[in-house]
Amino acid sequence: MKGFTLPGDLLLGSATAATQIEGGDEYVNWYAWSLQGKVGKGESSLTGADHWNRFREDIGLMAGMGHQCYRMSIEWSRIEPQRGRWSAEGIARYREELSLLREKNILPLVTLHHFSCPQWFQERGGWTSKGAVEDFLNFSRKAVESLGDLVNEWCTINEPNVFANDTYMDGKYPPGRRNDLASYFRASRNLILAHLDCYEMIHRVRKERGFPGETRVGMVHHLAWFESSRPGIRPRLGKALVTRLFQTLYFEGMVKGRLMLPLGLGHPRGKGIFCDFIGVNYYSRHLISRFGDIFFDPALNEEETTDLGWEIFPEGLGNVVRACWNRYKLPVYITENGLADESDGKRATFIRDHLRQLKELRDEGIPVMRYYHWSLMDNLEWNDGYGPKFGLVEIDYSTMERKIRPSGRYYAQICKSHFVKEDTHADIEN
Repeated sequence: MKGFTLPGDLLLGSATAATQIEGGDEYVNWYAWSLQGKVGKGESSLTGADHWNRFREDIGLMAGMGHQCYRMSIEWSRIEPQRGRWSAEGIARYREELSLLREKNILPLVTLHHFSCPQWFQERGGWTSKGAVEDFLNFSRKAVESLGDLVNEWCTINEPNVFANDTYMDGKYPPGRRNDLASYFRASRNLILAHLDCYEMIHRVRKERGFPGETRVGMVHHLAWFESSRPGIRPRLGKALVTRLFQTLYFEGMVKGRLMLPLGLGHPRGKGIFCDFIGVNYYSRHLISRFGDIFFDPALNEEETTDLGWEIFPEGLGNVVRACWNRYKLPVYITENGLADESDGKRATFIRDHLRQLKELRDEGIPVMRYYHWSLMDNLEWNDGYGPKFGLVEIDYSTMERKIRPSGRYYAQICKSHFVKEDTHADIEN
């Protein structure tokens, strides 16, 4: 049988985020944003995929597909719906979900901030406010104290670069500011400081409480593969500028604790390493113009792109991980990797080709230790609404019925055997 075998210590699973699948939360800022008509075609975050009520069914699907790990997020507004008021009900619900994951031998990786926050935090100025770091640290401490016996692997901030850009530059995320460079930099600085403080706090709290398991804390970064759109010094300068503002500022800050201009200078929390792993979200390759504009190659055909028009470029995953390893020498988790593909005609091949990149990286001695496919199920794709279909599991939003797609069955075979078949259609009905 043609194919290749993945290392046995590489854990395979899937990823989601709370706002995108849970539904029913009126305290999260994305609900208020929905009421302004800013989501999809007038859609609402209140819908989600009803995971808040159906988590047992969803964990059963994961277990049946052989997933060994699961990346999820804790909704801040579920824990602290009003500033300083903690929800025992929200904490108990997350404990139930995490306990069931453990019971099914699925290792949870919990993200503390995945693009959403309580509406009260938004109204106080969000990540540009003077108290942002303290507010987030208070929530994070409560989450770790309440759930840390069930979770030993934590992500602090998901994609700070995308979050800051889409919130303060492109206006896609609440409060929808556009070209507000000052807010972009102020929020980026606070996100970095919040990560540094949370890194220390999570290690300290879990040690003081005697919680089981090795504590691992990291950040998750969106790493597109950037290439200059044409030869010449100006396109190279454009690429260098985008790389600095979209990647290097955050890596140096969150991994080494070093602030770079224009965020600041020096090591505000001291010198050191503030990540136990680097989470990499990889989706595509982007071209950079001489003016720093980011775009996809217009010459790509339909077979080379996703439903959102993103280029399918597996080699980019290998490129970005090698760059991370060469610079920081930290273990790597592939915390998101997937595509919008409503017909499910490209997803299995996408999985095969990206896992081949992981096999090559491991053969080179680079410690890629986790692979989380994005996403377990169809979900709210933020401002794009419920249109894009990223799920291994299809959601019928009229009934909330779950159905594993053929690509989900293909991936299940891989999770159970650690063998990747070249024929992406082989035996997927079994």
